[in-house]
Amino acid sequence: MLKHIFKTACLLLALTTLSASMSLGQLNYKQARMLKQEGFSLTSEGWSLGLPEKLLFGFDQAEIQAHNQQALQQLSSKLLKYKLDKVKIIGHSDNVGDLTYNLKLSGERAENVAQIFMQQGFRPNHLQVIPRGAEQPLVPNTSPENRAMNQRVNVVIVP
Repeated sequence: MLKHIFKTACLLLALTTLSASMSLGQLNYKQARMLKQEGFSLTSEGWSLGLPEKLLFGFDQAEIQAHNQQALQQLSSKLLKYKLDKVKIIGHSDNVGDLTYNLKLSGERAENVAQIFMQQGFRPNHLQVIPRGAEQPLVPNTSPENRAMNQRVNVVIVP
């Protein structure tokens, strides 16, 4: 009887540990805690942080404004410190204008974020730049405010 109780307790402990690690998205507790503190959330693509256009870029621009470069440098350094060194950088745009242009602009924005990550020590083969253009809006492109929310770059942690 005691043996049966011990086996059951061990099984419950193993299942609890497994479910806890699954809810962290294959990361350890310290990594997940840091990501949450930085504003990341667990999505279907992985741990993702949306960087809105208004924080990084001028209107219709791909260059990162100087005052935002430091924040990206700090973020990339912190990711490296926690051994989160494989990242997808996904560029998005609104649906105003030519589809080809928006795809190109979203790729340039993502590439510029990737350049900052590489300057901080990320290896190029650990960064995947993905331009998505207007494919995946957060909100309908029905107003200038909504379009600004769709002009963004997402940083997604690859486990």
